[in-house]
Amino acid sequence: MWGGSVSNWPTLFISGGSLYILKNTIILNSMKSKFKALYFLLLVSIATIHAQTSSDILRYSFLNPQGTARAMGIGGAIGGLGGDFSSLSINPAGIGGYWKSEFMITPTFMSNNTRASLNNGIESEQLARKVGLSNVGLVFTNMADRGAWKSVSLGIGLNKLNSYEQEMYYNNETQGTIVDRFAGLAFGQDPSTLDQFEAYPAYVTGAIYDFENDGIYETDFDGQDQEVFRKNQIVKTGGYDNELVLSFGGNLKDRVLLGATIGIPFISYTSEKNYLESDEADVIPAFNELRFDEYLTTQGGGVNLKFGAIFKLDNNIRIGGAFHTPTYLTLTDRFSTELTYAFNQGGGDESFFEPSPEGEFEYALSTPWKAVANAAWIIGKKGFISTDIEYVDYASAKYDFTTNSDNIDDRTYQDEVNAEIKATYKGNVNIRLGGELAMEGFRFRAGGQLLGSPFVDDSSFRSVLSVGAGIRGNKAFLDVAFTHSSINETYLPYRVTGAPNQVVESHLGKNQIVVTVGFKM
Repeated sequence: MWGGSVSNWPTLFISGGSLYILKNTIILNSMKSKFKALYFLLLVSIATIHAQTSSDILRYSFLNPQGTARAMGIGGAIGGLGGDFSSLSINPAGIGGYWKSEFMITPTFMSNNTRASLNNGIESEQLARKVGLSNVGLVFTNMADRGAWKSVSLGIGLNKLNSYEQEMYYNNETQGTIVDRFAGLAFGQDPSTLDQFEAYPAYVTGAIYDFENDGIYETDFDGQDQEVFRKNQIVKTGGYDNELVLSFGGNLKDRVLLGATIGIPFISYTSEKNYLESDEADVIPAFNELRFDEYLTTQGGGVNLKFGAIFKLDNNIRIGGAFHTPTYLTLTDRFSTELTYAFNQGGGDESFFEPSPEGEFEYALSTPWKAVANAAWIIGKKGFISTDIEYVDYASAKYDFTTNSDNIDDRTYQDEVNAEIKATYKGNVNIRLGGELAMEGFRFRAGGQLLGSPFVDDSSFRSVLSVGAGIRGNKAFLDVAFTHSSINETYLPYRVTGAPNQVVESHLGKNQIVVTVGFKM
């Protein structure tokens, strides 16, 4: 199994800088009471922090189209068949396979189970559940009485392309501290110029300090790098990538199906991270507890085009292909942080809390282009076997941070992260295969997917398995499907150059049940 790394937010990794060793703990503790007074004397300017990284772009590029239960029951390999609303987001020529107008709706139940451990500690388990819609659609079909076109159809509806529901928890005693990250971010700066989301809250609450005013920030952990104390965190993500599809196509001489789709994705993503360090054993004399909370919401939308064709070589064999343009997205990030730092001041406990302002950043990005090849074998009235093979060029994805900004720093960061995307990702192949067995009005389905890794020098595949069943009638149909997939991920809560990494290994098991109810008109 391949796994991407879940990115740390805000993404500001530390480079260089050594920290002074604490020389006089008593003097240090006695001066901490002055922090609140000092806070009111500071003149602060709000700085922009980029939350967008090369790994974040996979969130909107590595899609897992869902849609109807029929499509999901055969592993999503619906592109070469036609006559199913999910195909409008894969090969829009599928709309030419409709002979009757149709309405369908697909509720879904998801259960995502995440097991995680920090630095090979005991695994913790967290479960996230969600009820929602995988698909809703309406197709209007007009049967032609004469001429080359046997039918023409117009489709409008919604297909889910991605779901972001997940909860993760880890807990272990390890070396290192996130406070070193804050000190590294502050290195060489005056307190009035510190960023408002990490370094400045750390300074105000007393987690870092610069009594000598030389830009070298000290902490309660200096000189105690080998000490072990507890870290834990809850990470919750949620949201969706839903695509509104407007499709038009038809059946030409009952030999060629043609179609085009305008895709309008709507994205909503949320992330909440609650990080805690605590020292119950009092191995760090001046430190009691630190809590750092991060909040991020991303909302926006975009547009793309899809074109496709399906050729009926005979009554049994169909081949097809489709091309998806990059999706152009405009997104807005809103983010904030909160920091609480509790310490012992010469025998008395102190605790300070500092929230950041709410930051906002508007930007654009282009997802990779995609090419899809389809094939299907219709086995008379007994069923079918179908496959989709798609190529996705993840290295072609890119950010645009200058859409609403003329800041030279935004352009510089844009070029850096786009260069990292090209160096990190590659084009890959995804394979979907499935089949259906027909017995009277009943249908039994199974399928699977092999999803190639987008990372350079990684040739592994991730698998998705599915089964399904259905009842088809002249006026209505009912389908149900179950899918299962698993993902291994590596997550770094923070990173400090030259310090022990906090490495969280997690295993995500994703289970989904979908039910489609449809009516033919």
